[in-house]
Amino acid sequence: MMRSAFERKPEPGKHLSPDPTPAGEQVSSGEIFRMSALRQKEWQRLANLPEETIQLIVQRLPVRIPRHLMRIPEPDRSAVLRQFLPHRNELDSDGLEDPLQEEKHRPAPLVIHRYRNRVLFLRTNLCAGYCRYCTRARIVGKPPHPTRRDVEESLAYIAAHPEINEVILSGGDPLVLSDQQLHSLLQQLRNIPHIRILRVATRIFLFLPHRVTNRLAELLAEYQPLYVVTQFNHPAEFLPDVDRAIACLVNRGIPILNQSVLLRGVNDDPQTMLNLVQKLIERRIRPYYLHQLDPVQGSLHFRVPVSRGKEIINHLRANIGGYAVPTYVFDDPNEPAKKLLYP
Repeated sequence: MMRSAFERKPEPGKHLSPDPTPAGEQVSSGEIFRMSALRQKEWQRLANLPEETIQLIVQRLPVRIPRHLMRIPEPDRSAVLRQFLPHRNELDSDGLEDPLQEEKHRPAPLVIHRYRNRVLFLRTNLCAGYCRYCTRARIVGKPPHPTRRDVEESLAYIAAHPEINEVILSGGDPLVLSDQQLHSLLQQLRNIPHIRILRVATRIFLFLPHRVTNRLAELLAEYQPLYVVTQFNHPAEFLPDVDRAIACLVNRGIPILNQSVLLRGVNDDPQTMLNLVQKLIERRIRPYYLHQLDPVQGSLHFRVPVSRGKEIINHLRANIGGYAVPTYVFDDPNEPAKKLLYP
């Protein structure tokens, strides 16, 4: 098996043990990204949009679609790909550029501080794939990229605010960082006395499962209590490589929470959602939230009525244990916490 180029030679110490995976030819992270995604001509053919429309859409948000999703048989493949294929409705002006008003709560370059005791830390604005309904479509996949000074100023802000006891690494996807970069950031956060809980928000299991190595799992396990928060939206997303990546973390005791987004044409069906949460709990992932879509500009074609969401939750409650039923919520920037949509 090819060794991931995301793995860097560890610093002396116990936090990283040698990866038992047989070593192969080293390739750059750029090559891994390129090999694992559909080429533009491939996804353009699937999107079936004029060239001029494509050019306008990618200015809003880049397109990157994992190649292994093409292994999913139809009709599930079309439902899964709908999350990532560009759509002409992305050019609509309806919706909000910053629906959660994050820029109003940005006291440091990489920090979003909306809730008193916890912050988001946007260490990177790159992802291994781009969801067409992304809340941060205004910044992800685009320059300027975070600098060392941005990181230092953001860590200084957190250190100066003892009311913060939890940091959520987000972006972008923090697991596109190298192991060395992750280790450095997690270590600096753990050195702040009042930081008690860490979370890592990622879709790397689906987008780039080979990024999840034994070495990465050991690195994350060292910084517990640490939770990985991911997003699976359809039961067909659990391909063999995805399952291997999940097991790599949960077998080391790293808890994984799932936050699904209710999406028209993807999972707005009670049986689809039931199949999804069943597969999640079989893999020891807790169904945490079902999110009503954030009203991001260019994404409203994914919107599902709240009445349909409640119907789906009722179906789950009637057909699976309560621990497998996610909390149905809407993130209202004017509320002190997420708004419960059920009951």
